[in-house]
Amino acid sequence: MEDNIIVLEDENGNEVTFEVIDVFDFNQTRYFAMLEVVPDGEETDEVLIMKVEEGDNDEDLSLVMIEDEEELEAAFNEFLRRDEEME
Repeated sequence: MEDNIIVLEDENGNEVTFEVIDVFDFNQTRYFAMLEVVPDGEETDEVLIMKVEEGDNDEDLSLVMIEDEEELEAAFNEFLRRDEEME
């Protein structure tokens, strides 16, 4: 992850570039909050929150979408709380 930039693949196999704006632990899970990098002149304020899942060993980590709506809402609220705290 260079300069807080990460490239993910969408469901159609297209690469999408994101800027990581926060990484935080909440309820014993690590979350990444990201904004899509858009062309100059365009803006986005849609925050994508994904969680880290461990594989068979501690070195095998993946970012995955959060399927559970309650977990997603709780993680987003924690992100907002942290964001307000930083300001």
